[in-house]
Amino acid sequence: MSKQLSEEEIRQLIADCKAEKRRAQHKLFKLFYSKSMAVCMRYAKSEEEAQDMLNEGFLKVFSNLGKYEEGGSFEAWVKKVMVNAAIDYQRKYKTLTQTTSFEDVTEVEMQTTAENNAIAKMSADELIGLIQKLPPTTRSVFNLYVFEEYPHAEIAKMLDMKEGTSHWHLNFARTKLKEMINARNC
Repeated sequence: MSKQLSEEEIRQLIADCKAEKRRAQHKLFKLFYSKSMAVCMRYAKSEEEAQDMLNEGFLKVFSNLGKYEEGGSFEAWVKKVMVNAAIDYQRKYKTLTQTTSFEDVTEVEMQTTAENNAIAKMSADELIGLIQKLPPTTRSVFNLYVFEEYPHAEIAKMLDMKEGTSHWHLNFARTKLKEMINARNC
């Protein structure tokens, strides 16, 4: 957020949004736009798709403000709504596809000093661009595990897959990202 609001200001903003005050809704949208768009960009294959996810996410935020429990972080609640909106969008437009289940996949370690240096030299936009090139289900598992820190059991439930399949997608994402980074640096 560009400007930190006090807890009282956030409570008032939420109350005004519940009362459907357009200025409050606009303020809340502006306040959380950047961080929410960043979340959506990680799940989308393009900026246009991310914008659609963002719009659906904010619609859910405004529709479900009554479900927000005061005392918790409102910013974390908005982020969770955006993640769920991105996954719902992928389901709605069938961009999530299943792959073969691999039950006994071992974690692949991400690697050498040269690769880590290559990553360190990349901008956030470049990294997001590589993530966007991953297949939709793999991209979702990678984002949920790496950025949202969900365990594989929870990811499997969210995406309606076996836990081993979630592990497979994470390893596949790591392998593909490693290949793309190596190809970029050749």
